[in-house]
Amino acid sequence: MIDRKIVEQIVHEVIKQLSVPVSKPKPNLLLVGEPVYIEPTLLEKMKDHWNILKAESFTGKELHMLDQVLFLHVTQDLLVKGALGFFDTEDSKLLSRCMMESIPVSLIPTAFLQEQLLEKNSKNKAYVQHLLGHKENLEKFGVKFETFESFMSNGTEVKLDPVSNSRKKKLLTQRDVEESKEDQIVIEKSTIITPLARDAARAMGKSIMVIESKGAKA
Repeated sequence: MIDRKIVEQIVHEVIKQLSVPVSKPKPNLLLVGEPVYIEPTLLEKMKDHWNILKAESFTGKELHMLDQVLFLHVTQDLLVKGALGFFDTEDSKLLSRCMMESIPVSLIPTAFLQEQLLEKNSKNKAYVQHLLGHKENLEKFGVKFETFESFMSNGTEVKLDPVSNSRKKKLLTQRDVEESKEDQIVIEKSTIITPLARDAARAMGKSIMVIESKGAKA
């Protein structure tokens, strides 16, 4: 009778020997708006962590490639249109599509709007409360309102579940399944799943999802 643990160890060692170290690719960040008021040191830090794409050279067909979208200098116009589902400008169309397809979005308001909404320093509290209602609606749709500093401190890297991050691994083992805190383990199509990993997933009531380049299949 074949010992599955021994087979798994052998496969693991073979994969380890064949694996060639590669640099981790940077996540794709679509930057909407000119970063003219961003401190150069912060901008360089952003480039260290993200592969930055500019909105003017971006096409909607590439939306699936994005890990994050960052809108700079967001005005009241985009705030209200986004919350109400209007899309009559390039920015509002992009915001709407990102929300439709659950692409992570962060909005950095203009200095004036930031002062009114984030710092709540307004003379007309009733009107600002009305705008805050639109802001809260956008937040319900998954949109974040931030300063550039908070974005850099919280969003410098894409966070994945440790074992979901094993979708970058060559081999999914029993131990990976057992240590995963998720009910659904995400791997890439090229990842080898050991028999013990499948057995562990069935026993623990977990599913293994295989990700392809343009979508996923369970």
